[in-house]
Amino acid sequence: MTQVNDAVLRTLADDLLELVKKSKKISVEEAAKKLNAPVATIQSLVDFLVEERIYGIEYKFTTPYIYLYKEGIREAKGKEKSFTQDLVTKEIFYEKAKERSIPHEYIEGLWRKYLQQNLASIRTEFLNKSKEKKVPQENVEELWKKYLSYL
Repeated sequence: MTQVNDAVLRTLADDLLELVKKSKKISVEEAAKKLNAPVATIQSLVDFLVEERIYGIEYKFTTPYIYLYKEGIREAKGKEKSFTQDLVTKEIFYEKAKERSIPHEYIEGLWRKYLQQNLASIRTEFLNKSKEKKVPQENVEELWKKYLSYL
């Protein structure tokens, strides 16, 4: 059974976010050097996070520079409050990551991070669905444990 605990899981995406926060604006190439990661990997993460409106991107000649997209941060915080509209399954999460060419070795870490950030909301949604389906209360915890092992 997979367990998600309170330990903080850091990913390359977290390190990139910290770097962009400190730098205010940084080229993709420079970020890759500072994080000791391939430019293509950083570019994939940036593409994914630009699409999610976490980062903005601008070009100076042909060099892409990334920065924090202010509205995206506010929007992301708002999404935390309205969790039911944005929860995704593991399959959908993996599909989206693969579509954005995020290397396989990073997807699992991003999924764990997603779970860590959304587990309380996922549990609330799970409990609401079990009530809707009139699952006997004595079975709910056992089903939750099975569901966690799937995650």
